[in-house]
Amino acid sequence: MALQTAPALGAMSGARYIASLQDDREVWLDGAKVADVTAHPAMSGMVRELARIYDLQHSPEYRDEMTFISPDTGNRCSLSWLLPRSRDDLKAQRRNSEIWNAESWGQLGRSPDILAPHIIGLYAIRDALGQVRNPHCDFGDNITNYYRHCMENDLFLTHALGDPQVDRSQQPQNETRAASEAEVALHVVEETADGVIVHGAKQLATAAPISNETYVSLSATFVRRADPKFILAFSIPTDSPGLKILCREPVSQWPGSYGHPLAARYDEQDAMLFFDHVLVPWNRIFMLYDSAPLLQRLGSDANFRGWGNLCRIHQRMKLMTAVATLIAEAIGVIEYREVAAKLGEMATYTEMWQHAMDGVEHNAYLADNGLMSLGSMSGMNIYFAQTSARMVELLREISGSGMIMQPSENDLANPEFRPYLARYMPGKGVGVEYKSRLFRLAHDLAVSSFGMRQEIYEYWHGGDPNRNRINLLRTYDQADITARIKALIAEPLPY
Repeated sequence: MALQTAPALGAMSGARYIASLQDDREVWLDGAKVADVTAHPAMSGMVRELARIYDLQHSPEYRDEMTFISPDTGNRCSLSWLLPRSRDDLKAQRRNSEIWNAESWGQLGRSPDILAPHIIGLYAIRDALGQVRNPHCDFGDNITNYYRHCMENDLFLTHALGDPQVDRSQQPQNETRAASEAEVALHVVEETADGVIVHGAKQLATAAPISNETYVSLSATFVRRADPKFILAFSIPTDSPGLKILCREPVSQWPGSYGHPLAARYDEQDAMLFFDHVLVPWNRIFMLYDSAPLLQRLGSDANFRGWGNLCRIHQRMKLMTAVATLIAEAIGVIEYREVAAKLGEMATYTEMWQHAMDGVEHNAYLADNGLMSLGSMSGMNIYFAQTSARMVELLREISGSGMIMQPSENDLANPEFRPYLARYMPGKGVGVEYKSRLFRLAHDLAVSSFGMRQEIYEYWHGGDPNRNRINLLRTYDQADITARIKALIAEPLPY
């Protein structure tokens, strides 16, 4: 598991990405091992789509908007991995994220652009990590070297933060529990000369079966552990011996020819990770037994989470609004006051998110570590957890029952049955093909198994919304206005 055993390869290409997945990873789906994730029908569509976007990094059209020149090797590297030191750097990274998310219609919660800021965030606190002493390694050096390794090879990372959802009434770190119960959470079993042996499970690792590596750490919920053996952060290759990956039921496979343009391409697959006495080398560990640096990072105002999620959400909002608008036009209801108001509501949410993104960029500043921090995103995760569900609801209402009943591609191609479709299922000025395919796209967004998975993902992606609301309240500065109110009511009120 050496960090660099071959020359740095620079920005990922499609062919290289596909080849990187053809290793000894242990992936399980529906009771069987997956021999090759690049060929399995549940994952091959997603793999091919990522490969297509990776190739854009090398195209004349996008190369300069998606890559930068490494000062160390001269390689072109993905802008996802750039250490932002100026406002121009942030703008360049925003443009790269816009391309990734426009190309994937805002459907990828775990695109290769997403995890790079997490590693950059760790790199930003490398000095604090290095202050936690360990006789085997320097955690600050580890994250520095790992960041460079990822940047120079454009690795696709996922992360696993949560504990298994077994018995949340008592958390695994509660030392009064039986050892057999506590050990469902990932923990250190043994230290060796080569590294630590870890055992337990993690959820929910989106895209783990098709990623190069997994970054494992603690969520904000579980970061304060009573038992230090549960406190660790590291990253390992997906094919590490003893790492077993269990996939959920795919949402990308459909019988017949009922079109699912999003599910077929963007089922990024979610997984449980089971660590069966896995060796994590010392040079891949960033935190062990002491969560103080991570707590310091979580409590900091610095925002290194990057543009990936912000641009993804914006693209998803734009897509839902546009599909709803086209459907209203296709069935001749866009001039109805009630429908137009619903479309205006969707446009309002989309515009507000655009303004919020611009505000985050406007309020960027140079942090003490020399990296540019985006401005505060306070409240944005909560806002989208609420508005995403509302936009899906509006799309359903505007589409009506047509979202449920549409012909398949085989129906459209059948010459005997086609006259009935042409007569009874066209739209206003559009043929049955256009209308049915448009409604199938809406179905994928708002009704299908894929659409429902996306909505659950959006609700929980930023963490527990109630916890986020409480944390926002506790940090929301109301001192000035509350002081003025108290001054106002300190005297008899005018009447």
